Amino acid sequence: MQLEFHPVGGPWLVAIAATVLFALLGLAPRHVKLPWGRALMLRTLRLLAVVLVLLAMLRPTLKYTETRSVETTLLVLVDASRSMQVVDSLGGSSRWDSLKQMLSDASIDFAQLAEKSKVKFVEFTDTTRPLSQLLAGDEVVPKLDELPAGDQSAIGAALADVLDSDERLVGVLLLSDGTQRAITPRDAVPQLVARQLAAEQVPLYTFTFGQPGGSERADLAIEDMVVSDTLFAGAPANVNGQLRSDGYLNQPVQVQLEWETDEGEMEVVAAKQPTPLEASARIPLSLAHTPRTSGEYKVTLRAVSPAGELVTTNNVASTFVTVRDGGIKILFLSGAKQIGGRAGGREQRFVRDTLATSPDMLVTHRVVDYAPAEIDLQSELVPGRWDVVVLDDVDTLGLNAASWRAMAEMVKQGTGLVMLGGHHSFGPGGFRTNPVGDLLPIEIGIAERQQFGEAIRDDVQLPSPVVMVPTQLGLAHPVLQIAKGDELSTTWQSLPPLDGANVFSPTTLKPNAVVLTQTEDSRSRPLLVAGQSGNGRVMAFAGDSTWRWQMQGKVDPFRRFWRQLMLWLAKKDSREQGQAYIELATRRVSRGGLLELEVGFDRPETEQTSDLTFDVTMTSPDGTTESLVTTTAGVDRRAANYAALGKPGDYSVEVKVSAGETELDSARARFLVPDEDLELDRPAADPGLMAQLAATTAAAGGRALAPEELSGLIRELADQPVETTEDVLARVTYWDKWPFFLTFVAVVATEWWLRKRWGLV
Repeated sequence: MQLEFHPVGGPWLVAIAATVLFALLGLAPRHVKLPWGRALMLRTLRLLAVVLVLLAMLRPTLKYTETRSVETTLLVLVDASRSMQVVDSLGGSSRWDSLKQMLSDASIDFAQLAEKSKVKFVEFTDTTRPLSQLLAGDEVVPKLDELPAGDQSAIGAALADVLDSDERLVGVLLLSDGTQRAITPRDAVPQLVARQLAAEQVPLYTFTFGQPGGSERADLAIEDMVVSDTLFAGAPANVNGQLRSDGYLNQPVQVQLEWETDEGEMEVVAAKQPTPLEASARIPLSLAHTPRTSGEYKVTLRAVSPAGELVTTNNVASTFVTVRDGGIKILFLSGAKQIGGRAGGREQRFVRDTLATSPDMLVTHRVVDYAPAEIDLQSELVPGRWDVVVLDDVDTLGLNAASWRAMAEMVKQGTGLVMLGGHHSFGPGGFRTNPVGDLLPIEIGIAERQQFGEAIRDDVQLPSPVVMVPTQLGLAHPVLQIAKGDELSTTWQSLPPLDGANVFSPTTLKPNAVVLTQTEDSRSRPLLVAGQSGNGRVMAFAGDSTWRWQMQGKVDPFRRFWRQLMLWLAKKDSREQGQAYIELATRRVSRGGLLELEVGFDRPETEQTSDLTFDVTMTSPDGTTESLVTTTAGVDRRAANYAALGKPGDYSVEVKVSAGETELDSARARFLVPDEDLELDRPAADPGLMAQLAATTAAAGGRALAPEELSGLIRELADQPVETTEDVLARVTYWDKWPFFLTFVAVVATEWWLRKRWGLV
């Protein structure tokens, strides 16, 4: 037993208050002389009031330890999900029948344990529910349904519910197939919850029913479907996935790629017939299709179901894709012959690889050889076929005159052109008298030709290193936006220098030329120069070693620079203004999962309108519509989340953007909720997870056991001594109770009443 004080404001404040209050006790009325007895009574009441005030300020607490009796509980978690119906347990019975048999065999042992601890049975699916118990003589048996019917196996959430109870647990028994099949919000990670059980010193005993390979039934499934959300008309689209085959050894399986037509029908556009070489096989799939028209289309991978297959909902995987009008078609011409020390071949490989990572960039590479004769590309260089042409160290001797004239005409009619630096680019490549050379934003000198077999000319090549510095105009140009905001200048300063460059003189720029980057030295030679020829945009780049940016860790600036250069040349460097749009986080949302989307409007910069309103509605597979609540996500952008997607099928979201009473634009997008059977699509048991969960609580005695060991464990727990008492630290205070308050009020009121009665106030 221990007495503690917790003074308000600290001991000094209490001491000051005591000094002042005791000093006031000596005050007495001067206009009247009280009898000795009355004065003593008033001083006694005042002293008692002061003592009570000081006690309240000191807040005394009496602490002592007391022993209390407690009831302990053994909790038995029973998996009542539909996967427990699978027939792959002991003696050819279902998991559920095996579980019920094990509980029945241990009923007498449960009854013996119940004399010392409470035994509580709880079934779990997507929720947890206590089970009533049958008491038949000396047996304890839980009342279980004839068949389990739960659609989820939320193991983690069930264990979390156990932790939230106020019961003192001597242990938790988990009877399940061990595979968690759960969706938000009941998808708590079981391993994390098991760690909390270990921290509470609660042992977890796991009993796994079923086989890791699942049941003996034959089953096909399409898994891990992957396709880009955005495709381009005329560009091949690869649809990848995986075929899971159980029980179809050496039997060919028909797999089809289905593509939605403009009329809304699904059409088979590709197929293949893989043959599983194992009883349980995983076969990678890749099927291709080239969409011809823009729009939004449904795409499906389907494994044709053989006769007798029981579960077919997992034979299909679908999603939606948006097909836009043509990607950026790039013709990349690179010279085959490299001379001197600058490795131009590396540049073209790195640039092509980074452009190929963008689904909207379609790169066709051609190597230009100089033997035995000039190449004729006249039939390919026609207006409208290519959006951008890249010339990487291609000498004029590589193509015939007709090809160069066709290329020049193509650029004048709108195709973008960029010539990269090299020993056979610009003047050294003979472009002074070439029609393509006339399109460049630089003038080529009369004596710059570099002949094959000659030594490198120092007067037309800048030596390494060449530091690339943006000009003021360049920092505002879309091609050079390789970082955001204040990071733009520092990002350019951090880039490695180039391994030399072609010589561009500031005095040889054409009138329409715009210098975007230049050298760092005092001569400030242009390096990246933009221009216009007819309807086509043209760029002259003196360098050919930006690949060093990527090699030295500047992967994102390298990718951004080349992507934005192609977008600018193709005149696709900005989104069309005045359009509404919808951005879906995913086109496949699991049943009960969270739909996340953003809607917005690209307002023209010159347009001055009032605040915009966004009306967002969602249409379910059955045709019902529902308005979605949005929140501000930025300028002219709204975000919405929705988590009540219970019906499988195709959904659509539509946004209407208005300014006042005027509707500006609308947009529509589709997504789907797959018709998945979480419990039976993948019915295999997972004893590995069960063993891992039990091992997490090993320090408290937890372990993984076979189902037939259940009775032995219950007898073991019944034989163990059970603590039915616990020491609790108790605290007793009186200064914050109502008798103390009433006593203080009574003392003060009595003192005031006496002074009033005796004429002192």
